Amino acid sequence: MVYIIAISTYPQHLSEEVGKAYIEAVREVPIDRSLSKLVIPAAVQTGPEGFKVTTIYSVKEGKLKEALDRTNKGMLIYTKIKGFRYSVEVAYDAVEAMELIGMKAPDV
Repeated sequence: MVYIIAISTYPQHLSEEVGKAYIEAVREVPIDRSLSKLVIPAAVQTGPEGFKVTTIYSVKEGKLKEALDRTNKGMLIYTKIKGFRYSVEVAYDAVEAMELIGMKAPDV
């Protein structure tokens, strides 16, 4: 299985503006369950630099490009907010990662 991990960061003083953009993003680009499943909707961390929000999707077989496009489309809604930053990453689960090196992952 492949995961899409969207990570955003922003200063505390932008909380309300980001919250409004979140509502807009959910409304404008809802999750397409034919492409992915939402594993972690929004894990929110705070620190001296502000907020860090991590969202994780598990991607259905053969749907990576479409799921990435949709994730980025949703994240672009936030880019009008000065100081908001984000990245979108792709990760393998342990089973697929182990297969890359010719090994079988143990059952856990």
